Amino acid sequence: MDFQKLDLELLKTMPLPDWSDETAKNERGKLLIIGGSARLPGAILLAARAALRSGCGTVRVAAPASVALHIGIAVPELMMIPLPETKSGTIAKAALEILSAQFKACQAIILGPGLDENHETDEFARELIASAPLPMVVDAQALVALGTGFKTGDAPRILTPHAAEFEALSGQKIGEDKIQIARDFAEKSGATLVLKGHETIVSTKNEATIQNSSGSRALGTAGSGDVLAGIIGGLLAQGLSAHQAAIWGVYFHAQAGEEVAKDLGDDGVMARDFIERLPGIQKFARRTSSPDKKSGFGLRRN
Repeated sequence: MDFQKLDLELLKTMPLPDWSDETAKNERGKLLIIGGSARLPGAILLAARAALRSGCGTVRVAAPASVALHIGIAVPELMMIPLPETKSGTIAKAALEILSAQFKACQAIILGPGLDENHETDEFARELIASAPLPMVVDAQALVALGTGFKTGDAPRILTPHAAEFEALSGQKIGEDKIQIARDFAEKSGATLVLKGHETIVSTKNEATIQNSSGSRALGTAGSGDVLAGIIGGLLAQGLSAHQAAIWGVYFHAQAGEEVAKDLGDDGVMARDFIERLPGIQKFARRTSSPDKKSGFGLRRN
């Protein structure tokens, strides 16, 4: 089945935002990340740090009130929005009204990192995905909450499932022809699909389906998906289209995996290790992906 490899020539067709020295933080993207729970407070931290390291100007984090303060202390660059919560420490449905007041101040949303399993929280996630007017990355438990026959709303949606989450979304196991499976799902749903795994696939309706071949097995570690969601969301808030943000996000994530593996090996790596590599990777990518550059693909700097 026809597809396009994620390579330098492709990236040259979708330049990153070109900020001037006078660009203010509020002009570099305003992102809202919604998630967290008493049991999984760390995932949203990884996503928020990755979004900031992707170049996003400001990041707001909306999380259950019992964990919001701790998240804000851990990453003081964030703006915190404490949300009402269930008895089990997950986001309550009453949070919808609070969040609707935040939409005008933001340009994109990430929903899912650190959400825990709860019937009320799942209802909250489904309603938010269907109604929020901003472009949104949907990840982790928010994907499971959607289930099959979901509604994604009118604004762009980027769904980032691994194999098990994709089965929950589509009712379909990933077979040998995962490119065609991804393309069919994107066409039917209208969402941009980032089908994570070995050679991650990015598919958007009426766009070329993209396959990434870079990366490292070091990326297969807890929290890696939260980092990817943060990168994609940060780029989405900076004005890239859903398709472009997904492609660049997958690329940066894969390159971070390669860089970390080069220094630390493939084993014993933690997701936080990828985040600190992102500014340097983006700096180098801006040079090598410029349309007038002919240097080889990849970010090996030594």
